Amino acid sequence: MRLLELDLVAFGPFTGRRLDLSGGAPGLHVIYGDNEAGKSSALRALGDLLFGIPHQSRDAHLHPGPALRLGATLRTKDGLLLRF
Repeated sequence: MRLLELDLVAFGPFTGRRLDLSGGAPGLHVIYGDNEAGKSSALRALGDLLFGIPHQSRDAHLHPGPALRLGATLRTKDGLLLRF
């Protein structure tokens, strides 16, 4: 599977942000930025998207815990797009 987009709808410091990872050749994506830009929050979002947002999330500071929302678009090895 390949992650094409990570939607940070309401998570940590983000509201309505989308990371487009669809460009370039398949492989490693490097995300860089200033301190406190949200790189670690985006990485935690990916883990929470795949395994569930913990009840006591450290990313519930801008949005309350029950309002945290994430989404993604994945492409399977067979080319099928999965959006959730």
